[in-house]
Amino acid sequence: MIAVVCAGAVLLAAVSAILGLRRVIVSPLGVRMRAQVTRVHWVRGVVAVLVVAAAFLTAQAIPALTGAVTITVVLAGIFAGTLAVLNLVGPWALAVFSRSRLKRAQTPERLLAARTVLDDPKAAWRQVGGIAMASFMAVFAGTGVSLMNVMSSSDAGDSNLALVEDMRTGLIITLVASFIMVAASVGVTQASDVLDQRPLHRSLHQLGVPAETVDAARRRAIMSPLLFTALGSALCAGVVVFPLLGITLIVAPVSLVTIMAVLAAGILTVWLSTLATRPLLRRAFAPA
Repeated sequence: MIAVVCAGAVLLAAVSAILGLRRVIVSPLGVRMRAQVTRVHWVRGVVAVLVVAAAFLTAQAIPALTGAVTITVVLAGIFAGTLAVLNLVGPWALAVFSRSRLKRAQTPERLLAARTVLDDPKAAWRQVGGIAMASFMAVFAGTGVSLMNVMSSSDAGDSNLALVEDMRTGLIITLVASFIMVAASVGVTQASDVLDQRPLHRSLHQLGVPAETVDAARRRAIMSPLLFTALGSALCAGVVVFPLLGITLIVAPVSLVTIMAVLAAGILTVWLSTLATRPLLRRAFAPA
């Protein structure tokens, strides 16, 4: 199994690299403008609704299944399918959200932030996608911890209680490891984004735009989509978990505390990353 996991990780990395290389295929106009038009179609939203609805109906049928292997495979399929569609619909949802923010923009910071997201919704999603995935996992982890607390308080044997403790520890380790990777990913992504947009920042400087305005717009372009996607992904996870465990475990104190702690940690992580890359932005904003 260890060999299979390692081979699967290498295969996923290779497929991701191949898909990423497709971005070097740019039209002549894109080469001239040093840009590639990014489009996200509304079909992504339709596919997301259909997949979440299918996951909800499948989760309702799980109690009727027999066999631990069958139940495990179905649960894994629901989890993987919902995560995949979340990554698919993310850029489209951010584009819709930013269009509504653009219409209501009343300050330069809000206008620049909305335009930044609409310029490349996929790039905006890459900055917040890790937190969205973590908030999705937080709902499963929170309800899982709540369920394990219920099981540990019941009259279970010592071996079952030990298994419950191990599973609780595994969930916590998974969340901590995911946040370490998200923190590294967010920091690298923001730093590279600042370096890539150095010509734009210098142009804004020549037009007389203050560096504080650009920095505020950059933070808003990150934090607003972050809150939107984190809450949206948590809601999707709640829809999938509801048929399995019911609303009682989802809104249990331990579950809510776990979910809120993960969301707060994710928001704090991204906010600290924006602060850490602020000096890089100021150097890029300065004239050559």
